[in-house]
Amino acid sequence: MQPDHENLSAQQSLDIITAMIRQAKGNVSSNSFYFLLWGWTIAVANMGVFVMFRFTEVKDPTIMFSITIVSAVISLVYGARQSRRSKSTTILDAANMWIWIGYGVICFTIAAFGRQINWQVNPILITVAAVPTFVTGIMLRFKPLMFGGAALWLSGIILFLVPIDIQFLVAAIAITIGYLVPGYLLRKSNG
Repeated sequence: MQPDHENLSAQQSLDIITAMIRQAKGNVSSNSFYFLLWGWTIAVANMGVFVMFRFTEVKDPTIMFSITIVSAVISLVYGARQSRRSKSTTILDAANMWIWIGYGVICFTIAAFGRQINWQVNPILITVAAVPTFVTGIMLRFKPLMFGGAALWLSGIILFLVPIDIQFLVAAIAITIGYLVPGYLLRKSNG
């Protein structure tokens, strides 16, 4: 029994792969929304904790980071609406989505046990954030996201070396460089 498909030439295979990448780039780059939403959320939360630690007696980061719950709900609603509107989803779209969902699970797991490690979660979260950011940049062939991932990784190293109150300031700067700058450039490139 012969398969129902015909053998593709090397050029046809390359054309299909190129079309998939182009489609995925269009789908994912339209989602600069997530980089901007989470970039602002995490940068504001980190700056809030930095100010709290420096100028008040309160030393509980959960107060400021509770805004992430609102952003998670917004992300879920936005994602559900986007998936209903999407004309087509490629394997790259699905891979990118699951990479970020995995990162989100890691974030909430580490944050849930933040008290056990004296709230020194930023070095871990920022370092781990480098991976999905960099991989998304590679998938999109978008250098600002690749540079953003590299900046997050380098910032993660710095975070391991500075006192906890300074970690929140460094993390806010890292997220600005790693998420917000590429997010705005991605939005601009998508028109």
